[in-house]
Amino acid sequence: MDQHYRLNRPPRWFTTAISAPPAALALGFVIVPLAMLIAQAISIEALTTTLSDSRTWEVLGFTTLQALISTIATVALGLLPGLVIARSDFRGRQLILSLFAAVFVMPTVVMAAGVRALLPGEPTGLVPIVVAHTLFNLAIVIRGIAAAPVPIDAEHAAAVLGARRLDITRTITLPLLRPTLIGLNTVIFALCFTSFGVVRILGTTSSTTLEVEIWRETIILGRIDRGVVLAIVQLLTLTVGLGVWLVIRRRSTPHRHGQRQPISRRGSLIVVGSCLLVLSPIVALIHGSFRVNSTLSLSGWRNLFSNSIRPGLRLGFDPLQAMLTSLTTAAFATAFALIVATLVVAATASSPNIGRIVDGAAMIPLGVSAVTLGLGLLITFDVSPFDWRASSFMTPLGHALIATPFVIRPAIAALSTLNQQQVHAATTLGAHPIRALGNSVIPIVALPLLSGAGFAVAISLGEFGATSMLSRSGGETLPIIIERLLSRTGGDFRARAYGLSIILTSATMGMVIALDTAANRRQR
Repeated sequence: MDQHYRLNRPPRWFTTAISAPPAALALGFVIVPLAMLIAQAISIEALTTTLSDSRTWEVLGFTTLQALISTIATVALGLLPGLVIARSDFRGRQLILSLFAAVFVMPTVVMAAGVRALLPGEPTGLVPIVVAHTLFNLAIVIRGIAAAPVPIDAEHAAAVLGARRLDITRTITLPLLRPTLIGLNTVIFALCFTSFGVVRILGTTSSTTLEVEIWRETIILGRIDRGVVLAIVQLLTLTVGLGVWLVIRRRSTPHRHGQRQPISRRGSLIVVGSCLLVLSPIVALIHGSFRVNSTLSLSGWRNLFSNSIRPGLRLGFDPLQAMLTSLTTAAFATAFALIVATLVVAATASSPNIGRIVDGAAMIPLGVSAVTLGLGLLITFDVSPFDWRASSFMTPLGHALIATPFVIRPAIAALSTLNQQQVHAATTLGAHPIRALGNSVIPIVALPLLSGAGFAVAISLGEFGATSMLSRSGGETLPIIIERLLSRTGGDFRARAYGLSIILTSATMGMVIALDTAANRRQR
């Protein structure tokens, strides 16, 4: 049987050939930069200077505080609408879930700009940061709970026996949803802990996160050694949180989802209210794009792609060029991610053991913040013969590394449905093992790969963290331009920033809604 199995598998040279490129890319552009980052931090002077500085602990304290408050607020606001959607079957349910997915992919600078337009005055500090994080991550909670196996049948049986709704929630619903809620809390805390774009726009010198402080120490102050130490502190904190979540997840017991019921009027109001809440920053952006100095004006839209302040005085950057740069970077990042994902899928289908190793290496960027990854690339490729610090190649490379896991994951999930008996049967009937594998795998993973590629485009268009570390003058992307326009006062700069934010978020959200809707139609 083992001999028959080996004969039906593609030859070893084929598996090695398709596994080597993604493994080499992961080693050269992810593992080695992270190792260089750790090596840079192993310096008694850098460790002593950074860890003895009171500002380090102030920043760490604020980072933890805002992440905790944001996590609690997000879960508290998202629990009820998530349960309503999980229990209910109604027209437009999938469209609403797609909307929440699109909000989560919204660029962080757009969400920060929306909160700035939504709140009165010049909002900065803890409150606007928490508001932005809550609205941004609310979609994760609602979609996560809506997809969780809520024990509807058990709840209904308890209600028939006379139990009150509060007792049912406390004794049945929440205990069974505990693993899901812990996982959601962990993910949201990690996202808020590593927040960059929101804090760059809404934070101050005293209300900043480790992620922004890493950028400040490295890019603004030029103290790379201190930035590296802060990056290691952040990485260790996230590793501990991930370890706790994995332990709890292994101990969880799966259960079956019950039959959904028609939605009630109260449930409809809750769902509509949650949709309006997550869309409120976008509405505020639209309103703000037509206001200049507290009066209605089309000046922001008329000057949207202008790089001038007034005749004879330029901004120093070109919004139209930034849009073209964003599109070019997204195209490169998506092509890179699609090629790597295809090789990983082929390696996994050819040899599951080798595939798991290559897949795990390609997934590393998911556990590292964008700024940390950008810093690792920056300090690794700064010496000859790989002195790429000023190269326009660095930003697309950073985007590609961040986007690749989002292309791989849907395809690997689809690959799990592959019937190996069909592959063996085709090989036994005379087909070459490589051809038999290709004919079986391609129909299964083609659409998930294309769907992942669409998500990669959306992620690249809105990426801000790694771009802030890697981009150079003349190579700015649209999120960088939006942040710079928001930092300027007077004139129609803010209205221009809001207009560009609307264009950017329309592109990303429209793409994600279309892809999510198409994927669910195919699944049905």
